[in-house]
Amino acid sequence: MVRYFPSNDQSALPTHFGFSPGNPNTAGEVTARVFSSRLPVVCRQIHSKQPFGMFRGENAMNYAFSTFLLEAVIIIFFIKSFCFLLRPLRQPRIVCEILGGMMVGPSMLGGSRKFNYYLFPPIANYLCANLGLMGFFYFFFLTAAKTDVAAIAKSPRKHKYIAAIGVIIPMLCVWGTGMAMRDQMDKNMQKMTSIGGVAFGLAFSSFPVIYTILRDMNLLNSEVGKFAMSVALLGDMAALVVLIVFEAMMQEDEGGSMAAVWYFVSGVILTAFMVLVVRRGFKWVVAQTPEGKLVDQNYIVMILMGVLVASFLTDMLGLSIGVGPIWLGLLVPHGPPLSSTLAVRSETFVLEFLMPFTFGLVGLNTNVHLLNDENWPQKLSPLFYMSIVGLITKFISVVSAALFFKVPTRDSLTLGLMMNLKGQIDILLYLHWIDKLIIGLPGFTILVLHTVVVTAVSTPLISFLYDPNRPYRISKHRTIQHSPPSTEMGLVLAVSDHEALSGLITFLDFAYPTSTSPFSIYAVQLVELMGRATPLFIDHEQKREDEEEDDDEEEEEEPERTRNRRVDQVQSGFRMYREKRDGCVTLRAYTAHAPKRLMYQDICELALCRKTAFILLPYQQERLDDDAPTELRDSGMLSVNTDVLAHTPCSVCIYHDKGRLRNAVVRSSVDQSTNSSRMRQETYRFVVLFLGGADNREALHLADRMTANPDINMTVIRFLSHNHEGEEESEKKLDDGVVTWFWVKNEGKDRVSYKEVVVKNGAETLAAIQAMNVNDYDLWITGRREGINPKILEGLSTWSKDHQLGVIGDTLVGSVFASEGSVLVVQQQVRNQKGGDGFLNGKFDYKSLVSLWSCHN
Repeated sequence: MVRYFPSNDQSALPTHFGFSPGNPNTAGEVTARVFSSRLPVVCRQIHSKQPFGMFRGENAMNYAFSTFLLEAVIIIFFIKSFCFLLRPLRQPRIVCEILGGMMVGPSMLGGSRKFNYYLFPPIANYLCANLGLMGFFYFFFLTAAKTDVAAIAKSPRKHKYIAAIGVIIPMLCVWGTGMAMRDQMDKNMQKMTSIGGVAFGLAFSSFPVIYTILRDMNLLNSEVGKFAMSVALLGDMAALVVLIVFEAMMQEDEGGSMAAVWYFVSGVILTAFMVLVVRRGFKWVVAQTPEGKLVDQNYIVMILMGVLVASFLTDMLGLSIGVGPIWLGLLVPHGPPLSSTLAVRSETFVLEFLMPFTFGLVGLNTNVHLLNDENWPQKLSPLFYMSIVGLITKFISVVSAALFFKVPTRDSLTLGLMMNLKGQIDILLYLHWIDKLIIGLPGFTILVLHTVVVTAVSTPLISFLYDPNRPYRISKHRTIQHSPPSTEMGLVLAVSDHEALSGLITFLDFAYPTSTSPFSIYAVQLVELMGRATPLFIDHEQKREDEEEDDDEEEEEEPERTRNRRVDQVQSGFRMYREKRDGCVTLRAYTAHAPKRLMYQDICELALCRKTAFILLPYQQERLDDDAPTELRDSGMLSVNTDVLAHTPCSVCIYHDKGRLRNAVVRSSVDQSTNSSRMRQETYRFVVLFLGGADNREALHLADRMTANPDINMTVIRFLSHNHEGEEESEKKLDDGVVTWFWVKNEGKDRVSYKEVVVKNGAETLAAIQAMNVNDYDLWITGRREGINPKILEGLSTWSKDHQLGVIGDTLVGSVFASEGSVLVVQQQVRNQKGGDGFLNGKFDYKSLVSLWSCHN
């Protein structure tokens, strides 16, 4: 595709080897000569075969490969430096990569003759440019491999309308602007096909670009992020078709109608081969892969080699060189095992090593010094005005369409900004326009700068306008304390593996759901997003109904629904518990595929929509995997608990299972099965450490529910400060009211006891808790931190390392506190006391805008 970038029908190919930067007219210089652009010219520097040695008078910079190695270090260094420097400004990776590439180009350091002579001579740049193109190929292939094309048919109708409006209106406006300025353009851009191609290129939104930027901004799992990716995916599918049509029109301009016919014929043959042969090959590879395992390395190598073959074929046929990898990637079955294996085995190498060369290629051909008065009339002004018109009209059209379909105002504005994001697809398209002589280097430069400015400005605005955690901050009470008695209590149970699930189910049994006070459980299994670009949230109840209605669809999606053994265990555990506790528990199962840093959004959103009283999570800690002693087990899951605690719309319970209660339940079950007439005699000792505050009041209300279980002996120990030091009057009154209520309600039960302990500081608090350990409690219950008298915890905060459990909870689970009892830490909902956000609170109706122009009879 892109070999060099001629500004007219002739190409100047200077070679800098063999001369000194201070004396350019030496005899060794190969001066810039004019060659026909149709004849390839290859220049190579010949060196002796003796090995390099600086002590033998040799210069490493005279060797192309040695120079290339240094170029690689410089490019990656500048890109990483910009990523570090621009991180406080919330700039996405694409902006940092373009700026890092521009550092080595003629716009910045490349403007120095000595810099070019020593570090970036053309003979080494040839390697850099071709590796940059390969970076494009593999980036598009991996992104397409994660894309679920089937999601297009499932997209809501309003998504399709917004996608169509967001492309058609700006394309028409840009095309009209181009036609109005046609007389000012150079002869290559004056063609109807050129104007149409540029108009469409500036109007459409690219799914790979939006996906990568939203991933960097942690917005993949947000409501607007999913909306934007759905709209962009619809536009991308249309873009591929339109791109082929424009390419055919260009073929006709150059070679006549027969060239266009053969172009279509070859495209159809290639498409048929990929769909009928390559796609079946991918399915065969999936069928050959054992359940729960990665795809064999040999298959992965063949597929990655196939990316280069697809690029060669599309380039040979006259298609854009990036179309082949995109087509091939779309045929890969997304998700485990094939797409996920491709991502695991190759994504880091592509993004961290090949892609820097891509932006080095972009930087080497971006020259801000070409933005001058000489190039402005014909080469710059048409593209500048067309890009500005495309930006404004696209934003207005997307926002207007979203408001028409009653999308909240804040979300509509955010969506409009997201649809204008530019990135890798756009840059490759600009390079393709250079190859087709539609634009030159000045036009390429202004379009790259347009990409940088628009994306750099839009991303902070998106962060300012849209906070994905805003909906979780509600003012209504969603707590255990404020749940009416003898009513169904909703809760979200979130697990990632079967081991954690068994402990949580044991705890739920002790929470004692009954037919008069049942649990409504929304159980979500957390699966790390691998091999998919779009997060997936599966409602298994709804999915089962859909599969019963359409058996054919079930057969088509069977490879998509392949799950590993661990996932099957979790889902079967959900089903078994629902069947076991039928009548007092209703359970609805979900599976959430998301990046680990965004899993909390699925949990909080489910709790918000279902209006649950609390979220139940297993305690997460970093520990070595038994199967891989050098790797952490469930690495990254610790942040899930931390984020849920920070953004939850209801109360949260974190349960640390030490196995004791689970083993006791198993023993009791065995005893009952061996002798059905034998009554279970084992009782369980639970203790509530009440240190005051909202979290401890919530814990006491949960403990009150457990007192209905006849197998539990409950002890409540209240810690009071000596001489009432550090007490807050309002919190003290609330604590007294809850404790009095609990004791009056349970004073007639022999299984419930209440004690008070007076302490002076944290050391005495810790000593009192240690003394209780002799009672060998099976479960310790306490609040996390909110409202606890600081005097009671004085001196303990410096010893706490795990903030997800609070100071007391961290002490109870620590190895120093030698207890085999499990630990339950409770955090009560933190309510939002603030009001709305005015115009941007999402209550704006589009009718209020048109009411001024409407007729009133």
